[in-house]
Amino acid sequence: MADILKIYGDTSIREDVNSFVELITSVESWFLNNLGKSQANGPVHQTQIDTLLTAASLAVAEGEDLTNTALTVPTLLANIVQHVAKRFSVSDVQRKVAHFNGEDMLAYQTVKAAKDMGNALEFDLVRSVLVSGISGTVPKMKGIVVGISKSANTTAHSSGTVLAASIINGLMKANWDNSNGTVATDLFAGSFLRNVIDGFTAKSNSLVSYPNTEIVNTVDMYQTSFGRIAVHVHRRIQLSSAGGGIGADSTGRLLFVNPEYLKIAYLNPIYMIDLAKNGAADSKALVTDLTLEVKNQDVHQNATGFDID
Repeated sequence: MADILKIYGDTSIREDVNSFVELITSVESWFLNNLGKSQANGPVHQTQIDTLLTAASLAVAEGEDLTNTALTVPTLLANIVQHVAKRFSVSDVQRKVAHFNGEDMLAYQTVKAAKDMGNALEFDLVRSVLVSGISGTVPKMKGIVVGISKSANTTAHSSGTVLAASIINGLMKANWDNSNGTVATDLFAGSFLRNVIDGFTAKSNSLVSYPNTEIVNTVDMYQTSFGRIAVHVHRRIQLSSAGGGIGADSTGRLLFVNPEYLKIAYLNPIYMIDLAKNGAADSKALVTDLTLEVKNQDVHQNATGFDID
């Protein structure tokens, strides 16, 4: 038995590696895929907004001269165009040698670069904070959280407030009160608050059939007196660690949006460029120039301060 050659310790044995590669990093792209697209024509992109008079009587006395009422002209909501690039290089030798996945490494890394670009764009669409680009700094657009922000639609609850259905009802009421009657249609939360919402008790009758082999414990649509809102979980709403120059969120967040009033304005849609060969390697870059277009701030809402532990 001692002379039987066994596999243990034999480093010459070829490893069995599946050719399929599993990407273990999450991909988040709801806003990138679902927001409408528009065209930006310069480094500063603006939309026009206007207001009506506060509703009141316009009754006049019979036969008297008429007086003018105050008029207003449109004002501008501005955002700046952000330049985004994902560069990558693959050596000639790396492309030549055989890999377990059987793919050309440049083609494989191109697919990964596209996913990285998508994640980066989604992050900035949600969380980017304005940087002007003056004096050589990198310009950054206002993402949704900052772009929609007004005193009337941004609420900071007392730190550690436990989320309840009554709070969402109150936020939707405030959304209706502060807007022109058009309200948010989609609610985004991190995993903790999404789980809390799933625990809300539905006020509806249900028919249970026998045998019952499935338990459904999720709230996909939340109905209030002020609107019906779809509920989503999103990885960039709640940051557990610092990223993109933004610190981790110490409390829970809820983001209410109406996608009809948000668009991605591209100065240049995403495109690929071949860069000059630097030594024995091929270099490419995915590039785009874009900003977030906010057509109406009041139909959206951002709330923070919720317990997440």
